[in-house]
Amino acid sequence: MAVTVIGLLIVAAASIYIAWPLLAGTGDEPIEVVSASALEREKETALSAIGELDFDHRAGKITDQDHQELRAQLETRALRALSALDQESPRDDEPQHAGAEVGTAGLSFCPDCGHRLVKNPKFCPSCGANLSAYREG
Repeated sequence: MAVTVIGLLIVAAASIYIAWPLLAGTGDEPIEVVSASALEREKETALSAIGELDFDHRAGKITDQDHQELRAQLETRALRALSALDQESPRDDEPQHAGAEVGTAGLSFCPDCGHRLVKNPKFCPSCGANLSAYREG
């Protein structure tokens, strides 16, 4: 009986020790790091949704009030993404100017993740996608 109680206390102490950083937190707001490709996807998604919303409104599927409210929300999403893209400074691994070295096969961005390719890699340095398949055809 005593061995069981001691074992349970050890397990409880170890669990608290392991979970403490997750439970305590730092009190600071988490810093959200968003890549340019994620911002581009957010912008394109919002703009596409606006087009679909306008089509549905013209087709009579959405009331005028709902259309105005939803369109305002989607425009806000698109504008936030555009603003973040404008404020984003170039990262160390990205070329500093438009005339930077580009892959010899014409790939300047990874087709899977949108990461900028500086040299002619066989694999994307960001997501690991095999780029030779895109160069062949």
